[in-house]
Amino acid sequence: MSLIRSERADDVLVLQLARGRANALNEELVNELRTAVERAAADPGVRALVLASATPTLFSAGFDVGEVFAYDRPRMLAFFASFVRVFEHLRTLPKPVLCALAGHAFAGGAILALAADFRVMAQQALLSVNEVDLAVSLPPPVIRALGAHATPELARSMLLGAEEVTPARALAGGVVSEVLPAQEVLAATLRRARLLGRKPSEAFAVHKRALDPLGGIATSEAEIVQTIDAWFSPEGVARRQALQQRMAERVAAAKNQPRS
Repeated sequence: MSLIRSERADDVLVLQLARGRANALNEELVNELRTAVERAAADPGVRALVLASATPTLFSAGFDVGEVFAYDRPRMLAFFASFVRVFEHLRTLPKPVLCALAGHAFAGGAILALAADFRVMAQQALLSVNEVDLAVSLPPPVIRALGAHATPELARSMLLGAEEVTPARALAGGVVSEVLPAQEVLAATLRRARLLGRKPSEAFAVHKRALDPLGGIATSEAEIVQTIDAWFSPEGVARRQALQQRMAERVAAAKNQPRS
């Protein structure tokens, strides 16, 4: 079963993450998304791309704790490299890329959302890039690209403080363009995508390239390896184990709740 739902709305391609309630990112989902984005880039009939979720209340909870946290170093290196490349491809696609945030976006899910040119966010959604809390040092180009979307204070709060950003703060900090009721987010994102898709394609691509804070420079293999070094450091391993323990305790507590 496909983990990415692909639908055309006229000349706009909508890619919906569709991996259960959490849309947790794993090897299969990231590779499917990468392939779908590459096809959109090559299709002249696709004038704009919208990234969304098939789950109403959650865009993505980030990396799959149960699966990805168990990857050995070679598999984790391959997975993370693919994740970085799909982030970069979304970010530099010479077509409008928008994200419909009808629900929460955490960690890797938030990074994917921030790859878009524009975001529309639901009133109850939260956005959090919390990698620093897990002792994960993202590649510097990824950090700079993420920080370029926000005011300096908000960028520092997200990337250094791992703070959960509310819709009001995201709007004030320039991270999102609109905040709407959840049921209106996708339609509003599609409207904006259609408008952007009607722009002259070459002029749009030139302007988008000129606005790129990295000047088109891709993350190097060495920078990706540095992140994997941090991932498998003693502190990184301990932080992930502590997170897994907290999650297991929450699941156990929920099971023990008396039912009315």
